Amino acid sequence: MINLLPYDTKQQLRAAHANSILIKYMIFLGFAIAFLALACATVYFLLLNNKTIAEELAKNAQPTKAATSYSSAKQQAETMRTNIATAKSILDQQTNYSNIITEIAAALPAGIMLDKLSLSNSTIGTPITLEASALSAANVPKMKENFEKSTLFSNYSLGSIVTDQSDSSGYPVTISINVTINKVIAQ
Repeated sequence: MINLLPYDTKQQLRAAHANSILIKYMIFLGFAIAFLALACATVYFLLLNNKTIAEELAKNAQPTKAATSYSSAKQQAETMRTNIATAKSILDQQTNYSNIITEIAAALPAGIMLDKLSLSNSTIGTPITLEASALSAANVPKMKENFEKSTLFSNYSLGSIVTDQSDSSGYPVTISINVTINKVIAQ
C-alpha cells in the first residue's frame, strides 16, 4: 500500500497519535497518584487513631498493678538472695571427708596401714592423733616426708613407735602420729 499523504499531514497524524497515547498515560498517572495519596491518608488516620487509643489505655492503666507486680518481684528476688546467701554459708562450712581420707591414704606409704581414724567437724583445724601399723620402722621416715609435703596437713609430729614381735597380724610396729588437718583445704 502506497501512502500518498503529504509529508506535513503525516507528521500531524503521528503527533496526534503520540499526543493521544501521552494523554492516556497522564490520566493513568493521575489516577495512580490519587490512589497513593488516598492510601497514605488512610494509613495516617489509622495510625493517628491507634495512637489516641494507646494514649487512652495508658492513662486508664492502673499504676498500682505495675507497682504491685514490681514489689512482688522485688520480694521474690530478696527471698532468693537470702536463700542463696544461706546456701553459700552452708557450703562454706561443709567439709569433704572423702578428700581428707584420700589425702591420708596418699600420704601413707606401702607397708603402713591406718588403725584408727576419727574425723568430725570439731577435729578439723585441731591436732588429732592417727594410729597406724607398719611392717617395719623403716617406713616411718617416708610417711613423715609424705605428711609434710601434703598441703592438707600441718604440725606433723611423731608420737610414738612401739614394736611388738608377738603381734600375729603381720604388722608388728605400731605408730602414733599427731597432725592438724587444715580447715580451708578440707572444704
